[in-house]
Amino acid sequence: MDFSVELDQSPGLAQGEEKMTVVFADGRRDHMRLHEYGRMYAVPGLYEEVVQRRLECASPTVLATALVDEMARHGEGPSALRVLDVGAGNGVVGEELRRRGVKGSFVGIDNEPGAAIAAERDRPGLYVDYLFGELAELSVRSVVAQHNLTGLVGAGALGPGHISASCFDAAWREFPRGAWLAVTMHEDVLMSDGCELGEYIAALRAGGHNTEVIRLNRFRHRLRMSGEPIHYFVMIARRTA
Repeated sequence: MDFSVELDQSPGLAQGEEKMTVVFADGRRDHMRLHEYGRMYAVPGLYEEVVQRRLECASPTVLATALVDEMARHGEGPSALRVLDVGAGNGVVGEELRRRGVKGSFVGIDNEPGAAIAAERDRPGLYVDYLFGELAELSVRSVVAQHNLTGLVGAGALGPGHISASCFDAAWREFPRGAWLAVTMHEDVLMSDGCELGEYIAALRAGGHNTEVIRLNRFRHRLRMSGEPIHYFVMIARRTA
């Protein structure tokens, strides 16, 4: 790496408020928020250094492990799984799935313009297609049909300010019977009263929307820059019709 990173360890900052300073070898100093993903992805290795290593983000590993474990428990191997990766970023989730034996096609989608470029730079050839935009703007039916997709994954894609319940359900219903769903979401989604996404997840857990939820576990997603843990849930489900 030709940079070092100084994290703002001020207590009480929300996830979207966390900041850092990137110090380059030539002396330049670049101040940015953690969630300015376009600026993060523009620096090779920066996302992995800060989010994965320094803040110990576990969502990609937890999601991939839980999905492959549940597939095995239901008598299925992961090799033929073909995945739509929502909020794919520079390919961390896709890489974790590939490491665990998923050999089918990966299609990525992200609303950050630089994500596809970063994914191909950092993990060349991982995605057979990478789409730019919001999930609501995507013809999921045609993408599922074109690539014969059998899995929908998203690390942190469900949550306040991200994908709505109606948009997510519209995408999920385009997958065939037996398709796999693997997502991680902030604990507030499930624990806040009146949360639309929380109500949607509750409906899934009750067997609604032609879905069977087979795993829902709380885990430490990552650390805040100030050191406190952030907790998420991982959910694995299957389409029943």
